[in-house]
Order: sequence, then C-alpha cells, then structure tokens
Amino acid sequence: MTEPAPHARGIKDAWAFLPPVLLALFGPLVYVAPLGAVPGLLLLTLGLGLVAWHTGALQGRAILRDFALFLPLFAWMLISGLWSLDAGAGLSLALRLAGLFLAGTASVLWLRRLPEAQLGRCLPALAGGFTVAAIVVIFDLAALHGQITRHLHKAQAENYDLALFYGRGATIQSILMVPLALGLWRSGRRALAIGQFAVGAVAILVTSSLSAKMALGAGVAVGGAVFVLPALRFALPVLLALLFATLPFVLPYKPDAAETCWLAGNKASALHRLYIWDFAAERIADKPVLGWGLDASRRMPGGDEKVVIYRCDAEGKPTGVRPRVDGTVLPLHPHNAVLQIWLELGGIGALIGFATVGLLLFRTFAAAGRRNRWAQAGFVGACLGGLSVALVSFGIWQEWFLSALFVAAGIAALAARQGRAA
Repeated sequence: MTEPAPHARGIKDAWAFLPPVLLALFGPLVYVAPLGAVPGLLLLTLGLGLVAWHTGALQGRAILRDFALFLPLFAWMLISGLWSLDAGAGLSLALRLAGLFLAGTASVLWLRRLPEAQLGRCLPALAGGFTVAAIVVIFDLAALHGQITRHLHKAQAENYDLALFYGRGATIQSILMVPLALGLWRSGRRALAIGQFAVGAVAILVTSSLSAKMALGAGVAVGGAVFVLPALRFALPVLLALLFATLPFVLPYKPDAAETCWLAGNKASALHRLYIWDFAAERIADKPVLGWGLDASRRMPGGDEKVVIYRCDAEGKPTGVRPRVDGTVLPLHPHNAVLQIWLELGGIGALIGFATVGLLLFRTFAAAGRRNRWAQAGFVGACLGGLSVALVSFGIWQEWFLSALFVAAGIAALAARQGRAA
C-alpha cells in the first residue's frame, strides 16, 4: 500500500487539531455567552466534518440513517402547524431544529466513529477549557464580587445576584461532568479527571443555578449507581415512560394555605413553577390529543396573567411588601419538557417523542462497544443530568440547550471508546 505524501499527512494532522481547539473554547464560550452553545456545536460539527473528509470517513449515509430517527417527530411538528396559534413561527422553529438536529447527529456519529488517533486530544481539551472557565468564575464571584460578569452583561439592580449570570454555563458543564470525568479516567488522564471535576463542582456550587446543582447531583448519583449495578440503566426508559404517561394527569396540584405560605417564604420559585405547571396541565386537558401546535407556549391564551408571590405574615396572609416573584402564569414555556411536548404536540407528539428517545436509548445501551459499566455510567449520568434540567428549567426547544445536549451525547460516545485496549 502506497504511503501518503509527507505534505498530505501534514494537512491531515493540521485538520486534526481543529476539533480539540474548538472544544477547548467551548467551556469559556458557554460561560460568557450561553447562547454560544449553538455556534459552538455548529463549528464543532464543521471541524469534525473536515477531519472526516480528509480521513475518508465522512459516512454521509450513516448520518442520514441516524437523523431519520427524528423524522417522525419533525413531521408531526410540521403537521401541528395546521392548527398552531402561529403557523409561521412553528414552521420556522421546526426548520431550525431540523438543521440543528442534523448537525448534532453528524457530530455525535463522527465522535463515535472517527479514528481514535484523530480525536485523542478532544477530551483533555474540553476539560482544560472548562477548568479555566471555572477558575475564572470562582475567582470572579469569590474574590472580585462579580466585577467580571458586570462587564460582560448589561447593568442590573444593585441587589441582583450576579452569580445568576453564570447559571446556564454551569448547567452545561454539570451535564458534561460525568461522561467527561469517566472518559479521562479510562484514557489514563486521572489527575486531569479529578482536577477538572473538583474545580468544576466548586464553580457550579458558587453559582446560583439550582438546575446546575441538580444536574450534577443527579448525574453523579445515578451514574455511580449504574457503575455499581449496570442493569439499573434500564430504569431510565421506565422513568421516562412514567413521566410521559402520567405527568400531565397528576396536575393540577393545589397546595393548602399553610403549604403556600411555606413555599412563598422558602421556595418562591418552586411555588411559581407549580402555578406554571398547573396552568399548562389545564391547557393540555383542553386539547389532549393534538395539542395547541408547535411553539404555542409563547402565545397561550391566558399565559400572560400576572403571578405575584409575597411572604406571609403571622396570620398566614400575604404581606404585600417586596414581592418574591413578579411574573406571569406561563413565561414563554412551561419549564418542563414533558409538559411542553404534551401542550404543543398533544398525546400523539408525546408518544412519538418518547418512542424516539426510547429507541435512541436502546441503541445506545445495546451497542457492543458500550456494554461495559464505564460507558453505561457515562451515558446515564449525562442523560439524568440533562433530564433533571429539562424537567424544571428551560424550554425543550431552546437551541442552546439542545446544542449542549448534543455535545454531551458526543462526549459520552467518545468517552465510551476510551480504554478499550486495556
């Protein structure tokens, strides 16, 4: 077999540096500008695509086969535009998501199939970038009292919690923590695995993002349980099935006066979430089969009704002084992925969505190269981290959040390839 010319090998080696560089920048990017996860994913896909092209491993048909798993969901999204509250907005969102999913599908496939020699620097690069970003976040909040973030974001009131600015970046890092740490450990970079995890955990804890802390706790706890007993991974699709099947019907929940006062004084955001979920469940009951149409959450009739939450006085009545929450009953989305899918796409969309996710999980767990406790723990840790966030915080169609989930899936796939020779 003829050896490639030296200059050709040099070109291939040069392209191989591109994915690690892009991954090294991903952590700082999402901490500074969380919406940057979208261009971060697209650039990573481009970089991996160039490596695949120059190594003859483009695998276009395999990418399209994987992307075809999402086609029933996108087809139903488009059909729901026939009765959507804003057909144009729904169509635009469906097309944007289709492009994003195609890019994400390609990046995940290349991260699990490109020659390992071309991807050897990717995990350390991602860990290094997130570690540097986490150190800056810790220093800014602990020593500079948020002076850096004041310069990065528009001015806020003096009593605004500046740690909230780093919340989305911390959320993205928390979803990635378990598969990244396991992949580094298996590849022999144990000091880096421990260091990036420790520094990242501190950064997540000093931010004000409860979602990030929940994702880290869920990922570590459930990933650790699956590492000890890999059969527990099958509880994940069962949990998803229960959520999709029952969540819209266990609501609304109306707390009594004592519970309302306690929540208002201690967990006002949780009480607001409960009002949001109750409203979403009531609207789901109006159209339980077809839903209100893609992206209807932003335009739901009655969704702009005001919700103001005050602390209670000694008699259990709202004080009317300094509201703890001043918002609406449905601020853009239900802050719960299952409820949003039911609300917008109905029971049919919920069934298609669960079938899609269930099939992806089955393929992930059944792949021969991933039938070991390290790989399974990494996948489940990332899944539970992302699921815990999706159930309490962001809209499921937000492109930056979906981009972060695709990057996490790709990193979990790459981490699963580490240490196989050993």
